[in-house]
Amino acid sequence: MALQGVHGASLIDFPSGSVIGAAGRGPGSIGDAPADAADMIHATMQTAAFATVGQPAHVEDIVITAGNGYHVMRLLRSDIEARMVLYLWLDRSVGNLVVAQRQLSAVAAQISAN
Repeated sequence: MALQGVHGASLIDFPSGSVIGAAGRGPGSIGDAPADAADMIHATMQTAAFATVGQPAHVEDIVITAGNGYHVMRLLRSDIEARMVLYLWLDRSVGNLVVAQRQLSAVAAQISAN
């Protein structure tokens, strides 16, 4: 939440769509948003591009550019067995997408190390 332009952040268990923790606005504070984020991750991971024979493709972030900002979902593990996702809602007019992705990467590494 310390990044400029962040509206909200959440930690989501994406197989169930449950919010583990949330700050600000976004999944966890807006109705079905956690389940919607989980559905987006499932859809991405199940597409032909990621359902390859052998080792699945490497997915770090899923970014949705919308009229109300950037919605960034960072998988804590980049493979098909990932369960936890960091979600960030960033204001397009004042936030910096690249800085936000780098910060999410650092936070994900800290969480994964624990």
